[in-house]
Amino acid sequence: MNRSKIHKNDNAARAAWMYYIYKMNQDEIAKTMGISRQRAQRLISLAVNENLVNFKINHSIVSCQELSLELKKKFNLMNVDVAPNVSNKIDKLDGIVNLASKTIDTFLMAKKPMNLIFGSGLILSKVADKLSPVTCLQHKIVSNIGNHGPDGLEPPYFVLGRISQNVESNFFPFTVPIYSSSKEVQKFFLNYLPVKKTIKLIKNFDACFVTIGGFASKKTAGLLRDSLIDDDKYHLMKSKGVVGQINGVCFDENGKIVKNIDNYIPMSILPDANSKKPIIAFAGGSDRVLAIKAALNGRLVNGLITDEVTAEKLL
Repeated sequence: MNRSKIHKNDNAARAAWMYYIYKMNQDEIAKTMGISRQRAQRLISLAVNENLVNFKINHSIVSCQELSLELKKKFNLMNVDVAPNVSNKIDKLDGIVNLASKTIDTFLMAKKPMNLIFGSGLILSKVADKLSPVTCLQHKIVSNIGNHGPDGLEPPYFVLGRISQNVESNFFPFTVPIYSSSKEVQKFFLNYLPVKKTIKLIKNFDACFVTIGGFASKKTAGLLRDSLIDDDKYHLMKSKGVVGQINGVCFDENGKIVKNIDNYIPMSILPDANSKKPIIAFAGGSDRVLAIKAALNGRLVNGLITDEVTAEKLL
């Protein structure tokens, strides 16, 4: 394929992304790209004719490919995908969700039996809702985060139940609280036989998918937003240097796990990201850049799906 066609497809893919993923009309696309409405219409048609579009966008936009390669090199990552930026008025999560669901679909449709591990969180719950219907009884789909909060309620973004709406497979919830208040409580739950079996599956994982939660403000701290911790606990965590969390496991700006938090012992099991198996985080947004960078530097994950603006800030 010659270079002029690559650039033409680049613009066509960007226009298609706005039209099919972000649900923008042709006038909005034309204004955003600085082209005429007729040109926007032709680019969308070109995307269809060039087979860049089916259920999901197939083309990787050149600038996003370059950012992906730079992120891979800088943070020594296995998997990186970057969703194109469209407009400050558009929710960037939609682009991340599209790429993330495409990635997980690939794993679910693989014939080789795998232990697929899922965390929790807003983005991952949106991804779960978008997965293609599939029967994959060869796999084990496992949660590595507890399935209830301190009050006994299921957290709002618990993922396994959402995945089961579209996916027929074998599901293994992690039947413990998200965090325990003491070592004694932790030991009690971890000695429960079904929990031991789930932990074994987690440690023998083939791929793991998580989100990265920020801690920059009360508004963006997922643990506080979802009533898993209170104001006092949030301020205590901040005072101990917490900048982010994965599945309730808190870490500082260097990506080091923060353990000495009074009456807060996370029960989640995070797989070893130094293995050669993918642990992919779905995360984006200016309020999470510090948390994402810390998680990458601390080698808590070895893969990332994010948006174009966040990728640029990470670099």
